[in-house]
Amino acid sequence: MKHLICTVGRPGGWAQDALAEYVKRIRGFQELELFHSKQGPRAEKEIEVRAQGFWKVCLDPRGDSRSTIEWRKEWDRWERSNQSKICWIIGGADGHSEEFRRGCDVIRSLGPQTLSHELALVVLVEQIYRVESWRAGHPYHRE
Repeated sequence: MKHLICTVGRPGGWAQDALAEYVKRIRGFQELELFHSKQGPRAEKEIEVRAQGFWKVCLDPRGDSRSTIEWRKEWDRWERSNQSKICWIIGGADGHSEEFRRGCDVIRSLGPQTLSHELALVVLVEQIYRVESWRAGHPYHRE
């Protein structure tokens, strides 16, 4: 699978360190790209343009959450359905507009709580690493 992560806003120091570690691990066996738009009225439009051709997963606290096992099963289904290019979208301080949410293919949540975009990014990248390493037969994830 190819993963594109789009965020509104750039992560700061502590998040950059955690992000760098997981990005390095993921790129050992999966394609991963990051795109950070600036906070502002054009942010969602920039993300829409960048995400063209990708299966768009809007991350939002109102979306359906998944366990790690459920994420893996869902990703396996997406891949079998030729949805092997996934764009994960993390909003800014104000979240996503209703129009933007409607334009996404799926709305998922990392959990019921509201997270800063930096923390959501780190959690997402860890989960991508966890599921993709599991799918590749690496021992990182344990049942």
